[in-house]
Amino acid sequence: MVDEALDSSRVISVTGARQVGKTTLVRKTCERRRMAYVSLEDVAARAAAQADADAWLAGFQGPVAIDEVQHVPDLFRAIKKRVDASQRPGQILITGSALWLSMKAIGESLAGRVALLELWPFSEAEWMERSAPAWGQLVLGPFDLDAVQASVRDAGPAESNWLAQAVLRGGFPEPSGFGKADARALWFGSYLSTYLQRDVLDLVRIEHADLFLRLIRLLAGRTGQLLNLSSLARDLGIPVPTVRRYADWLTLTYQRFDVQPYSANVGKRLVKTPKTYWSDTGMAAGLLGWKTWRDVQHAGADGALLETWVAGELAKWASVHARRPFYFWRSHGGGEVDFLVEQEGRAVGVEVKAGQRVDARDLKGLVECRHALGARFLHGIVLYGGDEAMPLGDRLYAVPLAFLRGCR
Repeated sequence: MVDEALDSSRVISVTGARQVGKTTLVRKTCERRRMAYVSLEDVAARAAAQADADAWLAGFQGPVAIDEVQHVPDLFRAIKKRVDASQRPGQILITGSALWLSMKAIGESLAGRVALLELWPFSEAEWMERSAPAWGQLVLGPFDLDAVQASVRDAGPAESNWLAQAVLRGGFPEPSGFGKADARALWFGSYLSTYLQRDVLDLVRIEHADLFLRLIRLLAGRTGQLLNLSSLARDLGIPVPTVRRYADWLTLTYQRFDVQPYSANVGKRLVKTPKTYWSDTGMAAGLLGWKTWRDVQHAGADGALLETWVAGELAKWASVHARRPFYFWRSHGGGEVDFLVEQEGRAVGVEVKAGQRVDARDLKGLVECRHALGARFLHGIVLYGGDEAMPLGDRLYAVPLAFLRGCR
């Protein structure tokens, strides 16, 4: 995707959480395309760019990749000036740990000139070095049970505890390779300190760093729940607007994301309460001291953490498919479907269950959603812990969670 973007856009932005592999990706791209590379984590390079952004950028005659560009905000203005002088694609590749186009001044500088790419932690298929799971078979077009069954067979047999391991491991490249939970917990604790200093205190105003860290752990522990800012504000003893600002910064730096409620009225989606998800289940577990699946179960968080893992897998797929949005559905009577993927006015429901069997109770939300949406309901999927893809009734199907392991 990076090469395609470089061939068509003047500026390419690769953003994602710290330590997801942006630098590795960009360095390999620079070697392949013979682009210059500079990191603004380097103190000397940063000082030179801060002294005179225009002159510093002019020192690179050809295409250049600038890593962690957010450290010198004035560079965005200089980049705009440079690329406005030439329509040639692939001039500048920038990376950073924040979605800067959501920041007003920077967004106005690069709007219409930049291709936005997001890099997430490894999906399960990437971690296993497999082809990506065919999410399109589940959430796009008519459901083809035979094709899905073939994909399940291609995923191959899995160890009995693979799912718990995948959820606890997460997808950050370095800690996901650790064999011990203690090592992952130590890594994530250090990550939190580095993130706070480099991506927060250096860039935005955080009045209460200690409370911000508490908010991080609170939100990690409430992953898969409705985002209740008032409750968080009471727990922290700070105003709701401050909590909202802190939570927004966690979103802009890819630590968490929201899933909006589905409504046929598009305008209503933006005013209702979203559900919050931590971006990596391995980090959530590490920050909360959950070292085994039994720890997660004792905390009563097994359902929410598994749902968060599937939300992350779905978000990774959606990020490379025209940022296809997905939602959750909830009725006035309390019926709920974990995720709803919309396409051309119709929707596919996705429910997540850990059990190895699916019964009528597991279908309640999908059945209610099917009735409520009528012809707009394309079909419903239950991702579950069993081994077989099977029909469950009118436009309802069960699909093993092992489908998300991808193709061998």
